[in-house]
Amino acid sequence: MNRAQPLVSLRQTKILVIEDNPQALEILSQVLVGFGISEFRKCESLQDAHTAIDKSEFDVMIVDGELAGESGFEFTRFVRSRVGASNFTTPIVIITGSPTRAKVVEARDGGANFVIAKPIVPRTLLDRIVWIARNTREFIESEDYCGPDRRFRNVPLPFGMDDRRADAVRLTATPQRDLSQDEIDALF
Repeated sequence: MNRAQPLVSLRQTKILVIEDNPQALEILSQVLVGFGISEFRKCESLQDAHTAIDKSEFDVMIVDGELAGESGFEFTRFVRSRVGASNFTTPIVIITGSPTRAKVVEARDGGANFVIAKPIVPRTLLDRIVWIARNTREFIESEDYCGPDRRFRNVPLPFGMDDRRADAVRLTATPQRDLSQDEIDALF
């Protein structure tokens, strides 16, 4: 018998939202309010975001990948490079309007927890935030990578079962096309 997961309250969740398009920032803010999240900081520039992460600790960061100047991908690498600083291990969700395989891999390898394709589907965003709240992943610190452990399961595959990512890799062999949200998720 399958038991439903207990509800997760996001009321106390502190979120940093970085989006340089004021309309997109407002829409994203309204989506978060709809989730019951009342404590979030909106930043329209990376300068504001750098100040915010120095002054406050956040439970989740939602970062636009295509920001003016420094990209959201570079911001993610910056956060992960600050070993021991507040927000160093804070989960980061990258949102992008052009989720090519190269960008998804860049986000993943830069230490992002998830990538979500724009336009944002509220259910997808909620699922990722709830997943972050329910699942604690080890945080890896090495010379080549700082970020969440990419291994979701630590058990071998059942006999006769292929790696689930093999099909995703074949599907995404054309590096410049945008990926569907399912294809993005398969790369994590």
